[in-house]
Amino acid sequence: MKHISSLDGLRGAAALLVVFFHYFPREGVGLLGRLMSIGWIGVDIFFVLSGFLITTILYEQRGADHYFRNFYIRRLLRLSPIYYLLFAIALVSALWMHIPLHPLQLGMLLYAANFVLPIDDSMGNIGSFELFHVWSLSVEEQFYLIWPWLVGGRLSKESLRKVCLCGILIAPILRLAMVYEHVYSLWIYQSLLCRMDSLLLGAFLALIPLPSLRTARRVACVALLVFGVTVWKGHTAFFQSSPIQGLGYSALAFLSASLLTMSLHPRTMVSRIFSSKLLRFYGKYSYGLYLWHFFLRPQFDAQKLWMERHLSSRTIADVISFVLVLAISTVIAMASYRWIEQPFLRLKSRFAPSSSVLASSGMNRKEARGREA
Repeated sequence: MKHISSLDGLRGAAALLVVFFHYFPREGVGLLGRLMSIGWIGVDIFFVLSGFLITTILYEQRGADHYFRNFYIRRLLRLSPIYYLLFAIALVSALWMHIPLHPLQLGMLLYAANFVLPIDDSMGNIGSFELFHVWSLSVEEQFYLIWPWLVGGRLSKESLRKVCLCGILIAPILRLAMVYEHVYSLWIYQSLLCRMDSLLLGAFLALIPLPSLRTARRVACVALLVFGVTVWKGHTAFFQSSPIQGLGYSALAFLSASLLTMSLHPRTMVSRIFSSKLLRFYGKYSYGLYLWHFFLRPQFDAQKLWMERHLSSRTIADVISFVLVLAISTVIAMASYRWIEQPFLRLKSRFAPSSSVLASSGMNRKEARGREA
């Protein structure tokens, strides 16, 4: 399967949804502000898309020399440079400002933020910077510790599908049990076991023939209905609502999978939307945008307060502040991609699968790099 531009746009849309959720004003801008309150679903889209792409790559490269070594080194080269740069900046600022560090905060360096933050979410603040959002990367990295060994092992495609279906069913059952027992909502929101249905639904899509548009649309309608019921039941669209945590996450996973499926069908309206230049642009810089926009939240919040004090209308101040946040975050993401990410990404070619494996899967090296980016 060749590189598909609409998937870049889907990734870009997911990143923009998260930025809108964190910064777009919720009051004074009508329906749009209320709609942006569910921008957190961008993370669910990321999970489904990651499960799909990673499983496709892993399955197509089965049997390659140094299969596991190459996969993990390429993942580190893709994800770790900016991740550890953020931590380095935050740790230096904490030392400079004489802000004490909790020992558990260092666990976030090992992609364990989703274990640290439910214990005390204030530990997401390190120095004068915000690292709460790295929990989603922790979920993905923990998934990568397990899933490649199943895909790269001796399990057949049919067995892998069954594993996916089991995980897709177990996750909501586990969440419902935890909601019933009044477990703290962040343990549910940030746990791999509770969120594995999104990742495994993407993986399942990679292991089956592409569903029809009719099927994707039907699934999307049912998913929207179920999610709407959870919003109505909980009287909120916030991600920590008990009904949403119970079944809403699964509904969003199926909705994301439907969008992914429709994106894979060429010449559909969904495919054309996600193939737009703007969304593909943000898809290219989505990783940096996701990390930088929230890392600098304390500084952006200070800017917003300054604007609210100096402009007569709070709504105008909030909208202008959001535009500045998006613009500045975009510029920083572009710069970090150019000078930090790209030098490491070029090293990935040294750990590419052999030409014979690529040929047997119908890909060339350029396509393999594009699929994994």
